[in-house]
Amino acid sequence: MPISQGIINLIYSTWLHNSEAIAYFVGILFSLFLLFKHPTRAKLLLLIGFTSLLLQFEYVKHIADPLQRQTIETVVTTDGHFRVRRLLDLFFNDAITVGLYGVGWGSIFLAILLLTIEQDSRGLRIPACNAMRSIAGRKD
Repeated sequence: MPISQGIINLIYSTWLHNSEAIAYFVGILFSLFLLFKHPTRAKLLLLIGFTSLLLQFEYVKHIADPLQRQTIETVVTTDGHFRVRRLLDLFFNDAITVGLYGVGWGSIFLAILLLTIEQDSRGLRIPACNAMRSIAGRKD
């Protein structure tokens, strides 16, 4: 196999293995660019959202199992502590994962909403803002 084919296979397998993380990283870079250009709360929320999603992805993929195993070995020194094991399992596998995912997408959603309202306050007419105006009771 020629070296160029090997490099293409390496790039392709890296993309398949980490495409979600690469997308979140691009979102972080985009958010940083927007923050440096003109900082606002909405753009900071975008950065927090993409960072939380990247952290959640890496946590599930690489950190969760070793951290859970180490904590269980440290806290539970004898067999039979099923309740403690279940609580630790719920915390490490469910609470942290769902929490980071919720914070990530919630921050991105809130940022988009704030950016939409911010654009509307500058006089740009966006259909979503018309719905927000009618909910808020504003008439203009």
